[in-house]
Amino acid sequence: MKRPTASQIRAFNEVAATGSFSRAAKALAVSQPAITAQVRALEEAHDVRLFDRVGTGAELTAIGERLYRHTRQMRDTEKEAAVILHSARTLTIGELVIAAGAPGPAMSLIAAFRAHYPGVRLAMHFGNWQHVVNAVRDRKCDLGILTEAPQADDIFREALFEQSLVALIPEGHPLSRRQEVSLSELMDHPLLFRSGQSQTQKRLNGVLTKSGLRPQPLLWLESREAIYEACAQGIGIGFMFDAASTRADRVCRVKIREITDFFPEYAFCLRSNQSLRPVEAFLNLARDMQSQRANHFAG
Repeated sequence: MKRPTASQIRAFNEVAATGSFSRAAKALAVSQPAITAQVRALEEAHDVRLFDRVGTGAELTAIGERLYRHTRQMRDTEKEAAVILHSARTLTIGELVIAAGAPGPAMSLIAAFRAHYPGVRLAMHFGNWQHVVNAVRDRKCDLGILTEAPQADDIFREALFEQSLVALIPEGHPLSRRQEVSLSELMDHPLLFRSGQSQTQKRLNGVLTKSGLRPQPLLWLESREAIYEACAQGIGIGFMFDAASTRADRVCRVKIREITDFFPEYAFCLRSNQSLRPVEAFLNLARDMQSQRANHFAG
């Protein structure tokens, strides 16, 4: 049985991770023809097709996905070795890819990390809860930031802070000046719900079911940004974790009487990625900011 070379697997993994031959070539600092040649040699030697060429990108075939599941750790190991060898723990260079469910909690940390480590290249992706979890598990990102992050043996997670689930009420609405509202009071008003894998909606649904309420929402919207904008336009009342966005225009955040729980926001990663220097530095910075926040409120 002919074994693939390290160069062939390296080229294959980079194309699989980036979804593009050109981006893989740029990441490995080689020419695109060199990447193409390595992948083609791997395919021809084993009489398989590993990628479907789609436009300017490349999508894994079924056999390609299987191969990537078994070899992608090699790419992570190489990335970690590069960080150790070239940055010498100073983080003058490096990269950190983060996936998050909401911009609010993530961006304050990103701003602080950028100020401390300007040489580290940052990439940021946003999505719903399941999208972020999948991105971490599939090694498409180094670190995730989520409300109610998953608990598992292969996952390391650390609570950053706690937040409340609040009603988003348009300015000028009769309920907008209230300090607190009950869910039963909201039933007579147009409501805006999240669709898909939204932790906000899941938590809200649980409380509604427990309260015996069965609202008929006016709209189901895909993102919290769409919810906020619809509220800002006066279309209806939405719901959001209060730290999910720093926006404060044309919308009032009002406490919900039946929801007294606080919901932790976590940073989390695969345990195998916990020792990566950029991840380690990010978590340390998050701890420092959490400690400063706690001291501020204690004072």
